[in-house]
Amino acid sequence: MGKLSALLTISPDVLNSIGDDGWEEVELAVDSGASETVVSEDMISSAEIKQGLASKRGVQYEVANGVRIPNLGEKRFVATSEEGIKRHITAQVCEVNKGRLSVRRMVQAGNPVVFNHRGSYIVDNNTLERMYMGERNDMYMLKLWTKAEKASIF
Repeated sequence: MGKLSALLTISPDVLNSIGDDGWEEVELAVDSGASETVVSEDMISSAEIKQGLASKRGVQYEVANGVRIPNLGEKRFVATSEEGIKRHITAQVCEVNKGRLSVRRMVQAGNPVVFNHRGSYIVDNNTLERMYMGERNDMYMLKLWTKAEKASIF
């Protein structure tokens, strides 16, 4: 048997943690290198995957190792932050191991993102509300909750 030359600690990601009350906890990495906000098929179980403009056009994404992954559609959902702030989010669906919240997309929507040793956060320019990020495994993470909207019964 060979010797162990290196040991890498990998903490488990929190995905699809659904409580008894139906709320799903989701953590997204706040990523300045991501061109789009993306989630995997099994994240945000309360939202259906629908064909979006990007999937219709055959858009693909190039990941860090150069591999291209196809856009499988999009999920639209309402997310609530730890501060109780609700936001509508559209995330592109593709084969990723961790959901990513695109800093580029947030800034384009008028929401500055501040990275600071005293506290990192996303600002809503209209309301000046702040959603604070935490750090985990050397990444800035935003914890959100989402819940399926109750369908109207006719």
